[in-house]
Amino acid sequence: MKRILAVLIAAAGLTACATTSPGGGLASSAFDYEPQRATELPDSHFGYVMSGDTGWDGAMVYQSSGQTIDVDFSFTNGDGGMTVNLAIEEPYLNEGVRRFTGQTGDGRDVFVMLQAGPCADGEESYFATLVIGSDRYRGCASENAANDRWSNYLADWMPAIDLCMAELRNDADHVTFAYSTASGTAIRMADHTGNRWECVTINDVRVNAIVPLSAVDVRLGEADPIFVRSEMPTRGDACYVYETVRDAGGSLIGAFGYDSCAGPRAPVS
Repeated sequence: MKRILAVLIAAAGLTACATTSPGGGLASSAFDYEPQRATELPDSHFGYVMSGDTGWDGAMVYQSSGQTIDVDFSFTNGDGGMTVNLAIEEPYLNEGVRRFTGQTGDGRDVFVMLQAGPCADGEESYFATLVIGSDRYRGCASENAANDRWSNYLADWMPAIDLCMAELRNDADHVTFAYSTASGTAIRMADHTGNRWECVTINDVRVNAIVPLSAVDVRLGEADPIFVRSEMPTRGDACYVYETVRDAGGSLIGAFGYDSCAGPRAPVS
């Protein structure tokens, strides 16, 4: 996945990476990942699985070749199945969504769009729209990877995220990680200067404690990605590219930010 992101960012023209200084943008060097960098995952382990209530199923697998990324797309429904090679639409994450285009062997255009958000009441992490020729399909999709990102369960973390950010009186710019505890949820947050905190809730209805974190106190998969609540940051902010997160009605929940300089790391499994 790290190689995949690097190739896509280069294709999008975002090749100049610089860490931010205090007082501006998001802190891409807010803490030290070096003690526990994850082993880079094979590119072939990354993709998406999707399905719809009308009985269709689909899958996408990323394949890297040199400086290009291809996507093997398979689709089945009651009328049969097909396999198509898709291209990732550029610029990468344009307007904050993932778009893919291709053509079937018999000349039908194929379009796939993935919008991050709590599909199927949060059971899946993307809303999927497919257009194959004149046929349109809607459903849900989830990331399929060797390791699981914390952000795949954003719907579960949202009550604690809002509780903790309110407790910090919005001093935190973004969320870097979330995980379950015996009493509730732990939310890790940061501001643009590099200050970081861990907020622990009790049953996600009240805050039990907020603890400052040191630069070396980092969980594997932290900041892969970050989550910015209730806004879509400007494209090109520091090293980050952003993906919108929306609810089923299309309202903006926030945005995931991917560090294009360091590249995403394998999250906690």
